[in-house]
Amino acid sequence: MAAPARVRSGRMVSASDLAEYAFCPRALYYRRHPDGRSVASDAPARERAGVAYHTRTTRSDRNWAEASPLPYVGLLVLGLGLLALAALGWGL
Repeated sequence: MAAPARVRSGRMVSASDLAEYAFCPRALYYRRHPDGRSVASDAPARERAGVAYHTRTTRSDRNWAEASPLPYVGLLVLGLGLLALAALGWGL
């Protein structure tokens, strides 16, 4: 016997909803409420500010993702070396 299909209520949140909210809280609101609001007089300025914000954060995330792993590898080697010294009983 197959399980009955679930009906999404307004209180349920999916993983894609969380991802969209993490990217931009307003995006989720606008997707869930497509109608009913007129365009505000300051909408163009707010749109430019939102585009600038997302451009800045995306650039920052991309720079972090493309950064060299060399400093982290160096710290890992140093930490493992100190751990090996401590495990072998050689005092510093």
